[in-house]
Amino acid sequence: MNASDRLIEQIIILRCQTGDKDAFAELIERYQAPLRYFIRHLSSNSEVTDDIFQDTWLTVIRHIYSLKRTEAFPTWLYRIARNRVYQKHRVKENLRELNENVAAPNDTEDDVYSPEDAAKIHRCLKRLRPEHREVLMLRFLEQMSYHEIAQVINCGLGTVKSRIYYAKLALKKEMEK
Repeated sequence: MNASDRLIEQIIILRCQTGDKDAFAELIERYQAPLRYFIRHLSSNSEVTDDIFQDTWLTVIRHIYSLKRTEAFPTWLYRIARNRVYQKHRVKENLRELNENVAAPNDTEDDVYSPEDAAKIHRCLKRLRPEHREVLMLRFLEQMSYHEIAQVINCGLGTVKSRIYYAKLALKKEMEK
């Protein structure tokens, strides 16, 4: 997103904070496709995507007034969505905890995949563990920084680096199958 788009989005958010219903519609339209994609692939149950999407936006509408920094909106939005996904599935699934103490190797360059691999990558993403799937989607699809991802998933920067490293390994392994 370029500087002009960020400024427009911040204005829309400020309008939302004043109760402008048209601004909420604009904001939802801006994030509809990427947020649905994130929720659908994170939840592993496409039947609940619409419910989680709606719950996420209801929370945003109710609490947008408390958002102090408009530039933090994307991180805030994706954290709400992530929390809704895990709340919805907490009872049904036992998510395995990652060993947070594993040190991530120095991984400064992102892997580059050709456009021909896109469909295969999306299929393989669905087979990854949720914590791997979410960091890959936030990093490569939403183009969030490691710091923003850490805020979304509520963990340290080292954990984000570690998860991305191991998620990339897991994705590579899936793609080789």
